[in-house]
Amino acid sequence: MTLRELFIGELMALLSAAPAFPAMVERSINIAFTRDESPVLVIHRGSEDIEADLCGETIRECEILASVITRSDVPDREADSVMEIAHPLIMAYTSGHLLQISEVGTNAPLFAGADGMACMLTTRYKVQYRTETASLTA
Repeated sequence: MTLRELFIGELMALLSAAPAFPAMVERSINIAFTRDESPVLVIHRGSEDIEADLCGETIRECEILASVITRSDVPDREADSVMEIAHPLIMAYTSGHLLQISEVGTNAPLFAGADGMACMLTTRYKVQYRTETASLTA
């Protein structure tokens, strides 16, 4: 398993275990969109860049995306309520190979459906971590 998948799995477990967390936690946007339940927080990957390559070690920066999918009369407000609780948990996350995590920004809400009652709001986080140059694992 790659370190980025390890980080995603650990973040999902952290959020799912939070007392009274206000959303289901998923890995797949497709699954989240096909569910009738709302809200759903999807933890998934964005882009990845190489920050530095040092004598057999590489410092990588991977985006981990937290997308809240909601269905309501004011779906973007409901998505914000979920992120109000998720954000401090994500920012406090630590792992053995993780160098740092930082917030990059939040995309504009995407509305779906003729009535505009479905919304996806994505917050982008940058995870900086170290691997051997020829590996994506520890």
